[in-house]
Amino acid sequence: MANSTGIHPVSRIASPRPLRPAASLSAAPRSAARRVRAAALAASLALFPAAGSLQAADTLFADLGGRDGVTRIISTASGIWLSDDRIKDTFAESNIPRLHRLIYDQICHITGGGCDYRGQDMAKAHRGLHLRTAQFNAMAEDLQTAMDRLGVASSTQNRLVALLAPMHRDIVSR
Repeated sequence: MANSTGIHPVSRIASPRPLRPAASLSAAPRSAARRVRAAALAASLALFPAAGSLQAADTLFADLGGRDGVTRIISTASGIWLSDDRIKDTFAESNIPRLHRLIYDQICHITGGGCDYRGQDMAKAHRGLHLRTAQFNAMAEDLQTAMDRLGVASSTQNRLVALLAPMHRDIVSR
């Protein structure tokens, strides 16, 4: 969704800076409880279709902070993804500004923000990447870390994850 100047809000994002140096990210101890929580949430939500999720998402875009909030979440999360040794190689060939725009449009669309997502479906977009559940879970965990850093309420995080988790079956291929 472009603003009144015709500029997509995410296209104004500067190249994300890693929030921690890559070396310290892999060495940093990860809370076992957090890993279990993220994996269990992603796994359990992936088992259920997102039936009625758009009705439940009517205010989710606003609860995420609207355009500015979603932009900050994507910028913060991508900084973490790009420095996370578990998944950073997945993005080596990616056009990061384009990826930001696509993720913004998709989150805006599924959370009731009024955007149209015009990117590829998840199966086609991730075909050939041979992604594993561990990588999917790492991305979900990093997204939650970004939202924690930005002060997004846990209940709001869970509502977003509930909308994203069913994509597991289209993204993970092995």
